[in-house]
Amino acid sequence: MEQTLSKVKNLEKFIQKHGEDVFISQTISKMLAYKVQKYKEQIKRLDKALRKFERTYGKESVVFFQEFVEGRLGDEIDFVEWSSLYQIRNRLLEKNNELEGMT
Repeated sequence: MEQTLSKVKNLEKFIQKHGEDVFISQTISKMLAYKVQKYKEQIKRLDKALRKFERTYGKESVVFFQEFVEGRLGDEIDFVEWSSLYQIRNRLLEKNNELEGMT
């Protein structure tokens, strides 16, 4: 991570010193768009997996997760997996939303 941050800081210094560079700007935009698309693909796959659990147990993931966190459900392997998938999806949604705000 430090290596990436260092590169970004050096790029910032370069742009401040030499002005806007269209190629760099376009490259960064394409990189962000690519990452957003990858996040969306992952979220779509996770949504599909979550829907299977929702159909099987007859409740939405948000309801399940609240009940699971409150300890009202057991610790069946399905519930642990469902909980993990739900949390991963939410983290990806957060990352995706942050990146979309940058584009």
